[in-house]
Amino acid sequence: MRFILIIFSVLSIFLVSFSRPVIVSSIKPISDIVKAVGGDKVEAHYVIPPQASVHFYEYKISDIKLIYEADLFLYIGVGEPNLEKITRTKAKGEVIKLINLKDLNLIYKFEFEHNHSNEENHKNPHPAIWLDPINAKIIAKHILSKLRDLDPENMYYYQTNFEKFSKEVDTVLKYGTNKFSTLRNRYFISYHYTWPYFTKRFGLIYLDVIELGHGREPTAKHILNIIKQINRFKIKAIFASVQFYNKKYTDLIIRSTNVKVVLLDPFGIDKTYIQMIKYNIDKIYDNLE
Repeated sequence: MRFILIIFSVLSIFLVSFSRPVIVSSIKPISDIVKAVGGDKVEAHYVIPPQASVHFYEYKISDIKLIYEADLFLYIGVGEPNLEKITRTKAKGEVIKLINLKDLNLIYKFEFEHNHSNEENHKNPHPAIWLDPINAKIIAKHILSKLRDLDPENMYYYQTNFEKFSKEVDTVLKYGTNKFSTLRNRYFISYHYTWPYFTKRFGLIYLDVIELGHGREPTAKHILNIIKQINRFKIKAIFASVQFYNKKYTDLIIRSTNVKVVLLDPFGIDKTYIQMIKYNIDKIYDNLE
């Protein structure tokens, strides 16, 4: 009997020692930042598939279970449907609303009043905070701080990973800044209003968007205005993504201009965070040049 108790005690210690913090994020780019800091010593998951439209995603039972069982759940805090309600009943672990983080660069004033109602505009920040790489560093630093509490034994490992990620962010920032500084035409049009953090960080001019809001179709008047701006500012490309795109409206514009549609990847469908940022830098540069 004593021997069995000893074995049980040893196994219990072994299991505790090798259990990894479970960190769940609402979207993949945040989970990618978690992986960059946590490496193989954390169990990182995300809820909303990167190919899906964040604003209209319907959570499955398995998604809610994942959130409830996480040691730490990270979500943006605006743009994701119903997460406030779901997290309110989460009993285990901690919940972090990322737009509440100190020092985060947030955009409240949207370029396009037609893209949001006056009531919504300026009340909440734009959700795509991860598309400013400086924000990614701030989020990574906060994840590092939380891992200090969750898994203090591996703090040196997490600190080393954070410093490596921070340097990679600095490198891609410098790469993009230098590349875009050579552009003559910095005017940027997208299908959905996804990119204000990115364009602000890299000094591009966000000229307009096609979609008038989340799922709101453009009017004929708005389409005509887009066509006028494309011709006036010699725009070569409209930038879209698989998550937010209706070919019907871009086809109307293409028929009246020489513009093309270029798909970007704001969620890093098959890329790490750094790869995603660099991919979008190169895609945008190549089609504005």
